[in-house]
Amino acid sequence: MLVHGGRARHRLSPGLKPPTSDAFTVGWVLPVLIAAIDPDAEAKLDGLNHALIRGSYLAENASDVSPGRGLITFPVLAASTGGLDEYALTRLQLLAPPKAPPPPMSLSWLTSKAGAPGRTVVTVRTTAQQAYQRLLGELTSGRGVIWGIWSAGPVSYRRAAQGALTPLAVHNPLSAWYTGGIAAIAMDNEDSQYRAVAGHAQRVTLTLPHSVPRGGSIPRNASARLVGVFDPARIKSFDPLSEVPLGPYQPVAAAPADPASRKALRSGDLLPNQNLGGYVSQPVDLITTLSALPALEQNAYYGTGLPGDAPISVIRVRVAGVTGPDPVSLERIREAAQQIVARTHLDVDIVVGSSPEPTTIDLPAGKFGQPALALSEGWVKKGVAVAILTAVDKNSLVLFTLILIVCILFVANSASAAIRGRRRELGVLACLGWTRPRLFTAVLGELAAIGLTAGILGAVAALPLSSALGLRASPGQAALAVPIAVAVAVVAGVIPAWLAARADPVESVRPPVLGARRGHQPGGITALAMVNVLRTPGRAAVGAISLAIGITALTMLTAVTFAFRGVLVGSLLGNAVALQVRGVDYVAVLATVALGILAVADVIFLNIRERAPELATIRAFGWRESALSRLVITEGAIIGLAGSLAGAALGLAAAANFAGQAPASLYLVAAATAVGTFVTVAAALLPAQALRRLPTAHLLAEE
Repeated sequence: MLVHGGRARHRLSPGLKPPTSDAFTVGWVLPVLIAAIDPDAEAKLDGLNHALIRGSYLAENASDVSPGRGLITFPVLAASTGGLDEYALTRLQLLAPPKAPPPPMSLSWLTSKAGAPGRTVVTVRTTAQQAYQRLLGELTSGRGVIWGIWSAGPVSYRRAAQGALTPLAVHNPLSAWYTGGIAAIAMDNEDSQYRAVAGHAQRVTLTLPHSVPRGGSIPRNASARLVGVFDPARIKSFDPLSEVPLGPYQPVAAAPADPASRKALRSGDLLPNQNLGGYVSQPVDLITTLSALPALEQNAYYGTGLPGDAPISVIRVRVAGVTGPDPVSLERIREAAQQIVARTHLDVDIVVGSSPEPTTIDLPAGKFGQPALALSEGWVKKGVAVAILTAVDKNSLVLFTLILIVCILFVANSASAAIRGRRRELGVLACLGWTRPRLFTAVLGELAAIGLTAGILGAVAALPLSSALGLRASPGQAALAVPIAVAVAVVAGVIPAWLAARADPVESVRPPVLGARRGHQPGGITALAMVNVLRTPGRAAVGAISLAIGITALTMLTAVTFAFRGVLVGSLLGNAVALQVRGVDYVAVLATVALGILAVADVIFLNIRERAPELATIRAFGWRESALSRLVITEGAIIGLAGSLAGAALGLAAAANFAGQAPASLYLVAAATAVGTFVTVAAALLPAQALRRLPTAHLLAEE
């Protein structure tokens, strides 16, 4: 809050001219609220540049502050009308001629003459708006010297039994108004005050000059230089989605709440006056740039206490892509607010969709004639804007669920292969009298024990691993790995245990492949690999599905990162959902893809183990080791290609359908992802190396 001196000049009526002048002035001390902005951002946010009625707009640059004529000048935009609602009546009286020369004008003599009878010769009504217009002229001519800076705090309230709020009065000491004995303070500040006022001025006396700082130069006043005038009515102060003011250009309306207050205010609102600590704060009168702040906040003339290191009090944000109060738009806003809090730790309030609720304020009577008033203000509840999840958000939860699904498929595939390898053993147990429930329980118990062991190892490793990654995990959270691992093992083992319970001594000697229907000659290694994959379609499908799940998630996350700038907002089953990519999400997806690749490698291992006699026979027929390796690698490539293409297509379709758009870059992302997943071919290299260790002679002897 700055204080300027404004004057309204008035001419006397003919015949009443004093000997030396035909006019007199009425002095005003005008407090003006100043705000610093980023001009470019403000223009985009509320169109301040289009609200100019004369002059030019502000430009953000380092040369805003310019010294001159012993002053530090900086550019400002000024509102076309002041925010004060006040007028002054000035009466000029003609006193009777004194009978004797007056004595020296002491305080007692002036007090006695103040009540002397006289004849009123002229009465003049001066408004704060008139004084404000004179002030704009001074700012234009470069005479807008700032003598003092004040900051006013918020109002505190006490709630009455009836529910109304009463503002608590504040006593500001005389030292708060001290400016070095140069500028006067408006007498309105002697009225009731409800805001703590802090003055910022160097402590000086009238007889001593300002203290000289270390640099040896005398502190200089700041002077506002008017570059343009804007009309506050042309500024987009309210968002169409909210009743809450977005800018500081309009004060909060304090409307009368009962007939008596309505009569006292003449059916208008209670508006601010010259009282800096008054109940109603005034709107912004002057606007400058952020680069001009050193003229005020780093100026030794105004002393200390100004927040020079952290001058920004509020940041207003308008979210792109918001079309109305629809669920998708609201989700975009919520996601933007969540990111702001997560990255900056600032308090965020969402005003979209807010409807201010009328709140009754009982304002006590003032000291100078203002009666007690019942006011109604529109308040909104702050702090309910955004709830930041401190644990796992919904998209991370989905990714972790996908990991568990791939684990279930992986364990189920391995368990099924183990059951097929133990068909003879299970058949013998059935012949010895083991019932199907007993066989089912035995197999499921083995898998549960494996899951318990894995859960314990995972819980033990969770705490040091999370600490190394900078995450916070409590022992209770780490212990959850045990029941989850057991549950995964049990769910994955249900079907293999059911197959084990159906063990038959006769069926146990048959290989787990499809019966031959019609013989044909494969056309090469690729064709033979395709036939081998189709011989065990269930096992191959498990490997492809496991890989496809990871590729689907990876494609979506890559698309969100590169095509949607890290955040994708859309509608899922009629509900607005926002996906935000974080580093932990990529860790989860990469773990899912890795499990899918291991699932493909596991399929190849199982195929080699079950077809070991067949592969030994082919080797005996003269196949080279390189041809056998190509056969196994091609089988892995077929499964990997099927899972990669399916996952990339599903991820692309999900991202495009979710967001309602499919930028061209998404296709490049999907193609790159599909190409990248050919690393599953590398996963088949290890099983291919196992072919060299096959005991050909021993296997042929068994056959």
